[in-house]
Amino acid sequence: MMPLAARSPDQTSVTRKALLAVVTGGLTFLITNALDQPQSVQITLSILIGGIALILRFLIDFEKRLAAVEKLEKDGMAEMKTMVGDVFSEISEATELFGLIEASALQTDLVTQLVRNSTQISPTSPPIVYHFVQAKIKETSEFLKQLAEGGTVTYYGEDRDWLLGLTRNATSSIDAISLSAVDHGLWHSEIGQRYLDAQRRAAGNGKRVRRIFVLDSPEMAGDPAVRQACEEQRRMSIDVRLLDRAAVPPPLQVQVRDMIVFDDTLAYETNPTTADPKHAQIAETRLVLTDSRVKECARLFRELWEVSRGIDDTHEPPLRYRNA
Repeated sequence: MMPLAARSPDQTSVTRKALLAVVTGGLTFLITNALDQPQSVQITLSILIGGIALILRFLIDFEKRLAAVEKLEKDGMAEMKTMVGDVFSEISEATELFGLIEASALQTDLVTQLVRNSTQISPTSPPIVYHFVQAKIKETSEFLKQLAEGGTVTYYGEDRDWLLGLTRNATSSIDAISLSAVDHGLWHSEIGQRYLDAQRRAAGNGKRVRRIFVLDSPEMAGDPAVRQACEEQRRMSIDVRLLDRAAVPPPLQVQVRDMIVFDDTLAYETNPTTADPKHAQIAETRLVLTDSRVKECARLFRELWEVSRGIDDTHEPPLRYRNA
């Protein structure tokens, strides 16, 4: 015989119900026997009451199981509603995001490619890769936000990606003011060569490329390094002029700074750590999209261009400064 502990819960429950029916029938038989009832009545009542007790027990268990099933159904429905709601919420958010991507001026495939490629980085990647990618995505997000809002983006130190990227993607013009404190040694450096090559290509594609070399003293016009840089850039179809600081109109003296205006739409400004060309380094780089500030930069370039001179001129042109 199978031990009680080895039986399943359903078998144990049925056994208990059967024992209950037997016990109830036995008690009924004893009571009716004590009351001197006929044997047929004793047996009938015992079977009847035992059967009723068994049925009642089954009904009670059925009600409990039905209540448990109803509870499970309610919990399941609530969980399903929550799950469906979350899924629809995610679908709605994803649909809205995809709609924004479709309506964006950026190429849709580039944005989706960025998202798809970013999903290749997982928490199981090397920690340094995971955290570096996270930081770059956050940095890019903040950069795009600032560009979209038309403000100013600052990079602390010397930037190269902005400089080369903007030069390669200029659509109409590149106007630059070069200070010796910023540009010393630039044209022979790796980034300077790449920058010049990008300008050469822009000029070759019909874009207007102009540069003003601001000289700290008139004697710098005869400096072989300055003349070599000017000659090289002229051969690249870059329109080059020289400007002595002494020739800068007084109202513009404090405004002269190292900058590039791209397409008269965006200004790229750099600040040196010191005015001494021998020791100066780039302290910070700013990308300016504020409309009023960009117009100010473009106007400053035009006014300085008017009072600057070609590299072959032996004297400075008369000041033609006008209030603008």
